[in-house]
Amino acid sequence: MTQKSQPSSGKWVVLAIVAAIATALLVAIVVGGGDDEGSGTTHSLPRGDVLTQENRPVVIEGTILESLGDEAIDPMVGQVAPTLSGATFDGSGISVTPGDGQAYMIVFLAHWCPHCNREVPRLIEWQASGAVPSELQVIGVSTAVASDRPNYPPSQWTVEKGWTWPMMADSSSMEAAEAYGVSGFPFFVIVGDDGKVKARVSGEVGIPALTQIVSDALVN
Repeated sequence: MTQKSQPSSGKWVVLAIVAAIATALLVAIVVGGGDDEGSGTTHSLPRGDVLTQENRPVVIEGTILESLGDEAIDPMVGQVAPTLSGATFDGSGISVTPGDGQAYMIVFLAHWCPHCNREVPRLIEWQASGAVPSELQVIGVSTAVASDRPNYPPSQWTVEKGWTWPMMADSSSMEAAEAYGVSGFPFFVIVGDDGKVKARVSGEVGIPALTQIVSDALVN
């Protein structure tokens, strides 16, 4: 009777090595995964690059202001303004903290607004003239961002316009604008060093009028 041949011990060793290599390759593929969406892989930016975002989260502390209406006297004047804690387009922290001994002028701007596009050059001219009080901290807030409207993205728009003051990026739901009762664009809010609202103005303002508004607000 003819006997069936059996694998030699050397063949078993070779088979074991091949199996081990195949297992290692399979584990590497599973662990390594891929770059498909949903894989959970995080792609880091090259060193020195900045992730620009047109909207950033904003934390509101304090009582929000009522929307500016048509009253001859703004009922929110004299109220303590809420604190805004947010970030610039590149993620750097920025805040408006009424009551910290600093006077503020917060300027709410929309990149698509024709009035804002005419007002920004005036503000830059106002700054260049030296008429801005040294104790006044001017902070812009980019809000009402719309990718389908002119001058998008606002991060580039502000650069092209030559804006030099700090610029906060409002949230996509316009929380900063809502907190200050914005009713139109551009929208100015002047907060005294005591943290209280001194004036709110909606619409374009010429340099002489703006200088007077700020001057009156800071002495009250």
